[in-house]
Amino acid sequence: MQLGKGDPGRLEYILDMLTTGRMLPFSDQKYLDNIIPLYLGGQDQGSIQEKNEHTVDQLQKEIQNLNQRLVKLERKGFERYIGKKTIFFFVTVFVGWHALQVYNVEFLNMFLPSNLTQYFFPLNLLDNSLNYKIVAFVFTAMMYAWLFIGFIYLARLIKSRKISSHSDI
Repeated sequence: MQLGKGDPGRLEYILDMLTTGRMLPFSDQKYLDNIIPLYLGGQDQGSIQEKNEHTVDQLQKEIQNLNQRLVKLERKGFERYIGKKTIFFFVTVFVGWHALQVYNVEFLNMFLPSNLTQYFFPLNLLDNSLNYKIVAFVFTAMMYAWLFIGFIYLARLIKSRKISSHSDI
C-alpha cells in the first residue's frame, strides 16, 4: 500500500482482515502470493517473466481441471436424466399403445387388413390369455406414477424458488 501498487481497496480489506484476526479468503491469499513477489521481490525482467509464465501455467491447469469436472458432471447428469426417465417414458408409450387398442385399431384398419392388426398388440394377446386386464391396470399405474413424478419436480421447483428468493434478501 505504501508503494502505491495493487488495488488499494482490496489491500485495505486484506489488512483489515489480518488485523482483526479473521481468516483470509483463498482468492485474497492468491492475490497476495502474486503481488508480493511482483512488487517486493526481484525486479529483473527474467524473474517477472518467470512468475508470469508460472501464473499462466497454473491458470491453464486450473481451466483444464474445471473442464474435466464439467464434462464428468454433464455426463453424469445426462446418463441419470436420460437413463431412468427415458426408459420409463418408452415403456409408458408401449403399454399405452396396448391400453388404447380400441382407438388404435380403428386407425390401423384404415391402412391394414383387420386380421393383421392383432399382431401390433402382443401384450393384449397375453392379456386375453390371462383373462385379466393387466395392460389397462399397468397403464393406469404408470399414469399415476407420471403424476407423482410431476408433483415431485413441481415441489422441487417451488422449493428452489423459495431458497433463491431468500438468498436475494
